[in-house]
Amino acid sequence: MVLEKYEYLVVAPGTGAYAEYLALRHAVFCEELGRIVPDGRSTAGVAIESDHYDVHSLHVLCRVKDTGAAVGCSRLILPGPNGLNVHARYKLSCAPETPVGQVGEIGRLALASSLRRYRTEGARVGGRRRALGSAGDSVHSILKREGPVVALGLYREIFNLASRYGITHCYAAMEPALARLLTRLGFPFEEAGPLNVAVSPARQPYLIGAQAVRSGLAARNSCLYQFMFGSLDLPPQRMRSVAAWPVPSEGGVYQDAGLHI
Repeated sequence: MVLEKYEYLVVAPGTGAYAEYLALRHAVFCEELGRIVPDGRSTAGVAIESDHYDVHSLHVLCRVKDTGAAVGCSRLILPGPNGLNVHARYKLSCAPETPVGQVGEIGRLALASSLRRYRTEGARVGGRRRALGSAGDSVHSILKREGPVVALGLYREIFNLASRYGITHCYAAMEPALARLLTRLGFPFEEAGPLNVAVSPARQPYLIGAQAVRSGLAARNSCLYQFMFGSLDLPPQRMRSVAAWPVPSEGGVYQDAGLHI
């Protein structure tokens, strides 16, 4: 099963796994997407991407169990001396009514190029591939697909870490289309400021609360709730269809599969 193929690790600075994590960030954000200018840093001859928020962040790496290949990553920025990345790059018009020490930020969420490829996830309809999550797709069917599984697994690990560290709300910057998609899935991201057209592609800050995630998923589908939280303390309900996963662009590459900040 796809769900059993991957493992998620919280990686610590100074370890080999942490070096793999930073190397994946460099590969995705610097080389493939061109969203971050490389600064020449490397470890053991391998280029890495890091910034000053990493020192007060928690870092998650996803690997293929059989091969050990790094295929996904994300981080949770905790309150710290450098603040949050979102404060430096976006104008915020919304702040949670909660102590600053309980507000974090989700960022650097990315998938390896092998999982961003469209590959066989969509069937051809009239000579064209059907978009992931088209009418008739259920959460169960989405959870059979590797890219979405890894992305959702990264969100799951980040939200679990937030709970363990007392973080009740998280900022995240993303393209509005992705925010709408995640909201339809049951992750109720709220606009926290205007669109920043100075970054490419243009992104907007959003805010989400931990309790809102549980409530949102509970109201929409039990399958995804169970996947995220590991237990099903909900009354039995019919599994519902969900909105489309990110539509593939020309060439068969996902337009977005996470929070690319």
